[in-house]
Amino acid sequence: MKYDYEQRIIASVDFSQRRPFSDIIYQALRDAIIDGTFPLGERINEKSLADQLNISRTPVRGAIDRLNKEGLVESVPNYGVIVNNISLRSIKEIYRIRKALEVVLFDVFFENMTDEDLLHLESLCDQMKRAEEKDNIEEVFSRFSEYNAYVMKVASMPRLTLLLEQLSEYLKNFRTYSFYTKERRLRAILEHTKILEHMRAADRVELAKEVEQHIANSERETIGRFEDNRRLHGASSD
Repeated sequence: MKYDYEQRIIASVDFSQRRPFSDIIYQALRDAIIDGTFPLGERINEKSLADQLNISRTPVRGAIDRLNKEGLVESVPNYGVIVNNISLRSIKEIYRIRKALEVVLFDVFFENMTDEDLLHLESLCDQMKRAEEKDNIEEVFSRFSEYNAYVMKVASMPRLTLLLEQLSEYLKNFRTYSFYTKERRLRAILEHTKILEHMRAADRVELAKEVEQHIANSERETIGRFEDNRRLHGASSD
């Protein structure tokens, strides 16, 4: 049986790229899992994918092995490979890593920053506040993203930036949970403003504490919304 989501995955595979088939299939499957195209808990039919792509099962198997190592799929005895449900444990692990990386990121930003950089972040914080006052949530999210992207740019740590982007991808399906309520968005704007204030005061200790608190608050909100969603659908959060 050919499911709609499987057809969308097949359509996204582009073998015109000068890359190994296994890499291309891996990326297509990974994107489909992360963006929700491939249903959580669904079985990945290795043979069906290979047949529809008109290739051997070897590159498909190689792609699935990589996904298994990332924890995005798992092998179930006597059944096959299924797409993993993201778990509460996974969320906590991701935030623990993110917290450590964000502290390093802002510390390096502090070392590299200029007065112009601080003025730019201050302008972004002001734009966040004005957008929230108008209930323009999309713009609020956009300014949050711009704030973070600017910090990454000034810190100029491409490997750290890549790691943070990869961590964010894992939470893409419910990333808005951490800013679900107006109250949380207002707190987040205040947290971004406080981070800026500590940088202006050249207080690296308080800066690190504020960054850690910001990530901890985001984690708490995400977990709360995640558990609400699990209870609503009668699923386990382990």
